Amino acid sequence: MSVSLGGTIPTGSYTNGSAAGTITPTFYGGEGFRRLDVQSTVGVALPTGFTAKLGRPLTWNSAAQYKVGKIFWPEIENNATYFHGGPHAGKTQDFVTPGLMLSRFKFEHYASNRLSLTFGAGEQIAVSRYHGYNHGLIFTTRLAF
Repeated sequence: MSVSLGGTIPTGSYTNGSAAGTITPTFYGGEGFRRLDVQSTVGVALPTGFTAKLGRPLTWNSAAQYKVGKIFWPEIENNATYFHGGPHAGKTQDFVTPGLMLSRFKFEHYASNRLSLTFGAGEQIAVSRYHGYNHGLIFTTRLAF
């Protein structure tokens, strides 16, 4: 379990950015069961102004991963956004993302060295009536240290 507090600063030109800053508290949780990992996060974007225009979207993300062999982690993820206020008030956008992570390519093979790379890909598939897009490809690379 953990908590974070993020924020954004407006660019001053909301034709290519936001007209107001946001504060985003987020809660994280996860648990591992041998080869199975389950993780979930929930957070809300709280604008510092223009609330009627921007709304207060709440996001909830959950993922389950299962380790197969040495480096393969097939996963299924659900990513939902619940819109409160703003132009999309009352709507829900929900995606399911099947994916595959290739994990822990170490740079050096010393037990004390944690430096490694992880690669992954998936496809977001809209499962709600309301959605801004459908079938979005997702790619990720992570450096763990």
